[in-house]
Amino acid sequence: MSHSPALSPVLRPERRVLRDEVYDAVLGMLVDGHFRAGESLGIEPLAARLGVSPTPVREALVQLESTGLVTRTALRGYKVAPPMSREQIRQLFDARLVVEVGAGRHAVAGREELVPQLREILDRQRRHAATLRRAGEGDQSVRAVSDYLTADRDFHDAVFAATGNPFFIEMARHISIHGQRLRQFIEQQHDDAELAVAEHERILTAIDRGEPDGVAQAVESHILAVRERTLSDAPEGEPTP
Repeated sequence: MSHSPALSPVLRPERRVLRDEVYDAVLGMLVDGHFRAGESLGIEPLAARLGVSPTPVREALVQLESTGLVTRTALRGYKVAPPMSREQIRQLFDARLVVEVGAGRHAVAGREELVPQLREILDRQRRHAATLRRAGEGDQSVRAVSDYLTADRDFHDAVFAATGNPFFIEMARHISIHGQRLRQFIEQQHDDAELAVAEHERILTAIDRGEPDGVAQAVESHILAVRERTLSDAPEGEPTP
């Protein structure tokens, strides 16, 4: 008798807070590329994969529909949303500009604790960028990309946390979900890690100097630069639903 391979602990929700655990598990699979764009998301197969009943999976998919990560069609069920169009990419970065520039200004007040955190994260990001530059194809490259992107996200999350504003933090979480989804479907044609590290360095310098206007300018320049690099990698045509 054959046995299915053991599931990762992340994919085995505890009975407590089951609905939230299932939501987080399905969300994680979506943003980590376990499914292709347009792939059907059957409730029963997902429930079997997670080792839970169909009910919390159905509830999780209803929640995820509101994020735009999944779509629902009458009589056909749920599917992974198609890749973002170029216009949606622009809109996402417009939202990032508003939220992250504002957060950067507010984070200056907490720079005494924030600056050491950002220095540690930036050192880590710089090391991962160097590893990424040296990495070839295969598992080593996949791990290098994952480590680098984690450090990149940690830098932005630390700035949001320093605001002490839960609304900033919640907005950042929602935008981050779409940022991860965007990376999943954009085939990067160039390595922008060194550029992003330099842009983060300028943000850190402005925070350390206690210059809200300088932070706002550095954050804006970074977001606009990332937008241009992302659009240069995005397909010219609109995605097929």
